[in-house]
Amino acid sequence: MLLAGEMSSLSCPCLGPQVQFNVVVSAFSLSELPSKAERAEVVQTLWRKTSNFLILVENGTKAGHCLLMEARDLVLKGKEKSPLDPRPGFVFAPCPHELPCPQLTASEPLACSFSQAYHPIPFSWNKQPKEEKFSMVILARGSPEEANRWPRITQPVLQRPRHVHCHLCCPDGHMQHAVITARRHGRDLYRCARVSSWGDLLPVTTPSELPPAAAIDPPES
Repeated sequence: MLLAGEMSSLSCPCLGPQVQFNVVVSAFSLSELPSKAERAEVVQTLWRKTSNFLILVENGTKAGHCLLMEARDLVLKGKEKSPLDPRPGFVFAPCPHELPCPQLTASEPLACSFSQAYHPIPFSWNKQPKEEKFSMVILARGSPEEANRWPRITQPVLQRPRHVHCHLCCPDGHMQHAVITARRHGRDLYRCARVSSWGDLLPVTTPSELPPAAAIDPPES
């Protein structure tokens, strides 16, 4: 594994052109670079060092998400190939597609972010668990067929009596607010949706398998 911070030293042996890593991670680093050109150079270097997965993490804000989409497009559209591995790149997660992000092209752009709870250092004034939002993208070498192209849940799941609300990023590049019920979709998918969390994949093949948000079954008598 290669961490982006390890590349700061020019004497680091990992900078050799013949060295690659299965997993390369850059966390909260792109936002510290002052220009687009510098970010592009770093992303290209990280991608050349990647043999399997490149993981990029930034703050869960629109600015952080835009930086990740910039890096994502650079890898997907880039013509430069590693001398050791000419395989193209694809999005492994969280996007179930390589199309423009529907969160950013919406009438009211939103960051595609996720939430992680953590326990801070237990000082007397800092004992309560906290929660941090982050955005990420995982790029992989190979073919998109190697990834599960299921819709990704992009907001907290809302559980209601006899139905569940899920906001999904779908493989066709669109967002969908789906209402899932046992009557319409079967108990297996309904139970799966009820126990799913923000950031999970929902195991349906196409968005057409889900009804629009307005279609809610009436209460059973």
